[in-house]
Amino acid sequence: MFWHCFLALCFSILPFQSYAADAVSNAIEFVIIIPSYNNEQWYKANLDSVVNQTYPHFSIHYINDCSQDKTGQLVDQYVKDAGLELKGKIQVTHNSLRRGAMANLFSAITAIDGKKVVVVVDGDDRLAHTGILDILAKQYADKSVWLTHGNYTTEPFTKASYCKEYPKKVQKKLKFRSSKKWMGCQLRTFYAKLFHLIKKEDLLFNGDFLPMTYDLGIMFPMLEMASDGHVRFIEEPIYIVNTVNPISDRKKNAKLQKELDTHLRNLPSYQPLKELF
Repeated sequence: MFWHCFLALCFSILPFQSYAADAVSNAIEFVIIIPSYNNEQWYKANLDSVVNQTYPHFSIHYINDCSQDKTGQLVDQYVKDAGLELKGKIQVTHNSLRRGAMANLFSAITAIDGKKVVVVVDGDDRLAHTGILDILAKQYADKSVWLTHGNYTTEPFTKASYCKEYPKKVQKKLKFRSSKKWMGCQLRTFYAKLFHLIKKEDLLFNGDFLPMTYDLGIMFPMLEMASDGHVRFIEEPIYIVNTVNPISDRKKNAKLQKELDTHLRNLPSYQPLKELF
């Protein structure tokens, strides 16, 4: 009688164990990339918003782009105090020369497994709350989704973004580059494989990586490649943009920003992909 009960108990447990293993193996894996320069004022809020996500399947690649303030030392201390390296949760790269966000993203993302989802969080910004990756995981549970973009709020002067889903006409006719309104806003996420398919030369300007406006540089081709039903817009603001940083692109060189905008809009469009994997 004892053995019958024991065997019955084992068989009742095994299906659950198998299901749990399958759930983990099929879980969406996120890689949060944080390009950062001179963010000693904002590094903690930035990292707190990422490290404390309730969804468990993620890692972080923090890229300190040769900061001239204490960003590097402060981030290293944060990682040590939180035990993040021991948990295998974070990789911190300290550049000896400043490379710029586009070059850093290119190096980091080309090294990521194509089936992992990239989440880009600038070093002075933050995720809106601790459940953001849970929201994203639900989106990517739909295997037709390859890329997401959405809404954000700003701080310290709270203001909602203007972003919406691209009209079906824009998506069908590949008019992203000619659309008057830019809707490829934060939070931007995508399968690494989609990024891998961008031609390196399309991310360059005068022989070097784009010095700013990397968002247009990466999003135009990926939106085009994913336009056949694989783009998901998230209406809820899930990202917070820092509007007081004095070294933002718009404040730094508005003329160059406009020149790069024109350059990227004039590049040839990518064709929609039938499949990604």
